[in-house]
Amino acid sequence: MTARRYDNILCLTETASGWTAKRQSLRIRDGRIAGCTSSPPTDLQPDELRIDGTQLMAMPGLVNAHTHSPDNLSRGCAGDLPLELWSLASSAPRTGRSPRDIHVSTMLGALEMASTGTTCVVDHVRISPDISAEGLDAVAQAWLDSGLRVVIAPVVSDLAPLDTMPFVDADFTGLDRAALTSAPPLPWHDQMEIVAAFHDRWHGAEGRITVGIGPSGPQRCSDILLRAAATFSADHNVPFHCHVLETSAQRQMGWERYGKGMLAHLDDLGCLTARTHLVHSIWLEPGDAELIAARGAAVIHNPVSNARLGSGTCPLPALLDAGVRVALGTDSACCNDSNNMLETMKWAALRHNKHGRFTGIDRALSAATSKGAEILGLGGVCGRIAPGMAADIAVFSLNAPAFVPLNNAPRQLVLAESGAALDHVLVAGRVVWSSGDHGADAPRALWAEAREIATAYGQTPAAAKPGLDLAISRMLTRVTENSANKEGTPCH
Repeated sequence: MTARRYDNILCLTETASGWTAKRQSLRIRDGRIAGCTSSPPTDLQPDELRIDGTQLMAMPGLVNAHTHSPDNLSRGCAGDLPLELWSLASSAPRTGRSPRDIHVSTMLGALEMASTGTTCVVDHVRISPDISAEGLDAVAQAWLDSGLRVVIAPVVSDLAPLDTMPFVDADFTGLDRAALTSAPPLPWHDQMEIVAAFHDRWHGAEGRITVGIGPSGPQRCSDILLRAAATFSADHNVPFHCHVLETSAQRQMGWERYGKGMLAHLDDLGCLTARTHLVHSIWLEPGDAELIAARGAAVIHNPVSNARLGSGTCPLPALLDAGVRVALGTDSACCNDSNNMLETMKWAALRHNKHGRFTGIDRALSAATSKGAEILGLGGVCGRIAPGMAADIAVFSLNAPAFVPLNNAPRQLVLAESGAALDHVLVAGRVVWSSGDHGADAPRALWAEAREIATAYGQTPAAAKPGLDLAISRMLTRVTENSANKEGTPCH
């Protein structure tokens, strides 16, 4: 690990009134920010690499608070489909992967994220067809190899697919419903034992890996599994990371199963705490935003995948008005087609602007850095450029189209930069990506292996359950019509 000193570098820092850019002398030692001062120190340590920062800009590394690493090999496999049909189409290409395949898939995403300024990730790991120790170990080893900081939240779910959507008998007209039944998932306690053992093996590795728990969604989990996951989160003080209310069908399922909204039911189970990440949170009930805020839970906003799948629009202004903490995520490369947090940050800044009201670049930038780190339980570790914090930093060249001329550095970063100006990225003071390495042998070898895996497996296999897509389509048509006809339904 090299001690570094950047003289006269433009640093993006967060203040009570918003983000500012100021020339600083930035000193890094032992993986942490040792100093950030307006004038350069007079002493140059013998082991210190001195860097002229005049044409460089430093910002806190971006925090991608929601993705699925096994999907990186499935980019582009699913077409223009709503979530429930997308899930059906995208599941086959990721099923039955070997540990090596899973490792390669994880590394693909890590390389893409590092090359666009992300230093910290929440990997909601979905191993198909069933959670396995070998698959999870492959994911963890890949993240360790990548150099990035990660929260790994293994997906657990114990309900069969036909029990997770609001079907009625008419949806199966002309179909053999019994033939569409899938093998039952592993029992909930077996899944939780796998996660607990995984936590014991990997939590805290090199100070960069956190192991949380990731219930797939309330509609896919029994109450006993949700309670067990909440207990695991509390006992280990780790995130409870869960898809919630991504589509109108999920909202309908909540009312049919619980007789109340899903968030109210999660609250009854004790699942809403300051450790809880509610991913998507589009189809909320009146009062849900206030409930989330009262419990200290957080929403992970995924604006690009929400648009890609036509799921609806997260009520971000209402959430912020209620005091809800919000972080940003790309979601998977199979329902976003990108792991680029710069793109996601721009979408978050612009997607909700209307009637003269603007989300603003300050809130989007905070959600992608300091707020994201805080929500992950890493607020004292990363997400800010300040003495004592880990040196998780993205360094951009100012000699790039996005920053010429340089009029407002934070605004131009959020609205103009795609990653093309990125010079290098540090995590805990180590270089995990640099522009000079982009064409190196390691990425080329990784890409070659990924192509071989895709060719050997085939990325467009036939649907495992022909006819299920028709039943889902009928259900979605009915639920959509019912939602549109209900008075008082919030606009999404």
